[in-house]
Amino acid sequence: MRGKGVGQRTSAIVAQSARRRSRICADLESKGVAPEFSQPVADRLADIAPDFSSGEYEAVLDGVAAAYGVHQRDFGTAGDVIEIQRLMDGFTGELRKLEEGLQVLSAYVHRMQTRATRGDTATLQ
Repeated sequence: MRGKGVGQRTSAIVAQSARRRSRICADLESKGVAPEFSQPVADRLADIAPDFSSGEYEAVLDGVAAAYGVHQRDFGTAGDVIEIQRLMDGFTGELRKLEEGLQVLSAYVHRMQTRATRGDTATLQ
């Protein structure tokens, strides 16, 4: 008979922990935290949340939401940096093409100059 009571208590604890996780997720999401971020945080907080007063609980949620905001801002900045890097790489490629074109033109002008100083009247090829 003893084993049955332990099993019931264990399932009650698991159910209570699941409800706590759901509540934490909902509270975090109401503060603007994405579900994919709130789930792992809720998993960690669920075990220690019962020890928090309501003020402490709100402070923890506010801290998580602030950290998430910083993370999103930094990620957005990193995304901008990647986009700028991609644009600069494209610009560098275009500059290389321009440099090659200028080298060809420079060689052509040099060749024309050499022929002009020699008095060569033949058609350039």
